[in-house]
Amino acid sequence: MRAAIYARYSSDLQSAASIDDQVRLCRERALAAGHEIVEVFSDYAISASALRTRPGMLALMDAARARDFDVVIAEALDRISRDQEDVAAIFKRLTHADVKLVTLTEGEINELHVGLKGTMNALFLKDLAEKTRRGQRGRVEAGRIPGGNSYGYRMIRRIAEDGNLIRGEREIHPGEAAVVRQIFEDYASGQPPRAIAASLNRQGIPSPRGGLWNASTINGSRQRKNGILNNELYIGRITYNRQRFVKDPDSGKRQSRVNPEHLWVTKEVPALQIIDEATWQAAQTLRGRYSSQAGNKRQTKKRLLSGLIRCGGCGGAMTIINRERYSCSARRERGTCTCPVSISVAELEDRILTALKDILFRREDLIAEFASSFREEVQRLRRSRKDNSATLQKDLEKVTRSIDRALSFILEGDGDPGSIRAKLKELEARKRDLERQLAQTDPTPTLEIHPNLGELYRRNVQELGGLLTDEASRPQAMEIIRGLIERIEVAPGEARGKADVTLHGALASILDFALGATHAKATADGGSCRVLMVAGAGFEPAAFRL
Repeated sequence: MRAAIYARYSSDLQSAASIDDQVRLCRERALAAGHEIVEVFSDYAISASALRTRPGMLALMDAARARDFDVVIAEALDRISRDQEDVAAIFKRLTHADVKLVTLTEGEINELHVGLKGTMNALFLKDLAEKTRRGQRGRVEAGRIPGGNSYGYRMIRRIAEDGNLIRGEREIHPGEAAVVRQIFEDYASGQPPRAIAASLNRQGIPSPRGGLWNASTINGSRQRKNGILNNELYIGRITYNRQRFVKDPDSGKRQSRVNPEHLWVTKEVPALQIIDEATWQAAQTLRGRYSSQAGNKRQTKKRLLSGLIRCGGCGGAMTIINRERYSCSARRERGTCTCPVSISVAELEDRILTALKDILFRREDLIAEFASSFREEVQRLRRSRKDNSATLQKDLEKVTRSIDRALSFILEGDGDPGSIRAKLKELEARKRDLERQLAQTDPTPTLEIHPNLGELYRRNVQELGGLLTDEASRPQAMEIIRGLIERIEVAPGEARGKADVTLHGALASILDFALGATHAKATADGGSCRVLMVAGAGFEPAAFRL
């Protein structure tokens, strides 16, 4: 039987050497059973609680669907997954593909293992989380930090008398502590976080992560108590259990949720105080005043082009300001960009959608060309698959006749069976391979072009703006358009107050194709377009200046 090996280790529980150990043990088991090892799949430093974040397991499932092996061997079922839903899903799909799942610990996996071991593994994760929280609570009560290191402090590593590493001890970092005091003093004197971040960047002072300072690094969130201005450790107080993290069952990503304040645990540690009480209170008073003035104006509806817009001056991201304009984030948050350009959300979206509709309507024969090319490609695929299937069937018949002749030779006693035994095994393996290839050769489906495709096309392009305003169709329309855009660069235009917009990505290529060029640049002013043809080859992502 053809065997695949799967191994995984979790960053918080094992070392990288665990992968090699698992593979070695599984390889020994496979060879002892007479299996042929065809592939090894692995996931390094990845938790088993989320299937979507494990490329090795996803590749294994794809190979199983392609019938590349007959059995999967792993050290234990918890290497496959500790999530009950994922264990059941993996087992179900392997069973559907006629692939067995065998582990060194449990043997061949069946429905009983999936139910019982899946429950036990899920309980293990829950118990591990409880033990981790209990250990962190113990550190807090001992005056030690339960989590990562805060800016302004450095970690102390020492060994206890029993030989164990003492975790969570901190001491003040003099240089960083001076920066923290400067931030609080500047803020209490009336400077906004953006001005403070720009000043720190001009002085060349590294941020907590070693890069440039952002206003958000200083400001943080009052609700989640993060950011420099919210860190109570600076007044000598540890606050634990402010928030908890849960994993999204669909994306596998961690999401933070604020705990009720009565569940918070605090511990006074005067030795770690950096900011005096008067300065702290002055800063918090200002923050409370600004928060009440600003109100809750968070943008909850995702914009069509959010995350795709780049500043033409520094290449950094452009974000929403005042709920209606895109502006350079580096200029506002860090003070490191001098490009003053900004553009309204409505204008940018209108220029892109207008140019798309205008250019696509310029070529009335575009749909006819597409339909013709589509039919030609379908016919080519049909001929290719037919020829390939005929070749495979012919080879299979030839191999089958050879096997029949070999069996007749043995049964009639015309020679020594041992002399052709190896050849017979080779023929049988070849026959299985050909049968597998024929089974995977799906017939080309019958695909036809809608007789009113041209009219449907024109109607959908005309209604493009309406699809984006309709809440039912907006998500799908946004996904399609955003998937065609790599980035949008906004730079100062020649006319005062006018921004130049350059579109990069597959959407630009579509516009090129609609204009009959493989690579083009165009400029748009209002509803008209002036096209400049540039030599090019292939259908590569182009650039359009709108």
